[in-house]
Amino acid sequence: MNTIAFPIPDEAERRDNAAFEAVLRGMARPGTEQLLPEKGLLPVALSLVDLETNIYCDDPALHEALARTGAAVATLEEADHIFLSGQLTAALASTVGTGSSLYPDLGATVVASAKLNDGPHVRLTGPGVDGALTISPAIAPGFWEARSRIAYPAGFELVLVEGRRVVCLPRSTRVEVL
Repeated sequence: MNTIAFPIPDEAERRDNAAFEAVLRGMARPGTEQLLPEKGLLPVALSLVDLETNIYCDDPALHEALARTGAAVATLEEADHIFLSGQLTAALASTVGTGSSLYPDLGATVVASAKLNDGPHVRLTGPGVDGALTISPAIAPGFWEARSRIAYPAGFELVLVEGRRVVCLPRSTRVEVL
């Protein structure tokens, strides 16, 4: 009789899988809140980063945790995954990697701490959004304006984190400041 062995995930792997699934659900349903297994950027970061990714991180404690993954540290312009505890600005939106029309997959994924309900209202439309959706993350209108100047399919993915809540905006989501 043949016995098939299946790996049993440990607690860290279950956490990383749950965070990854929350981000995937968020990308499939832009603007909707999903729940992470733990608070902060770390669960998202650990679910995305591996030996083949380049990272940029502005938070020393998170940077130290990510250094243990073996991911390569890169400049803001060259990073595959960017983890920010600070403000999202127009300059940032104009600096991160956006890929190109031929290689949009080379665009970065920006994961940032942000208050999800304390900013100006923005209307979301595009794939995965049923008609239109209004959200109000605490992000300056200049960031959205700079992001809108990037010609699709180029662009970057955006993952906003507040506590355990996460909201994702893929590059295909159009954002209109109201």
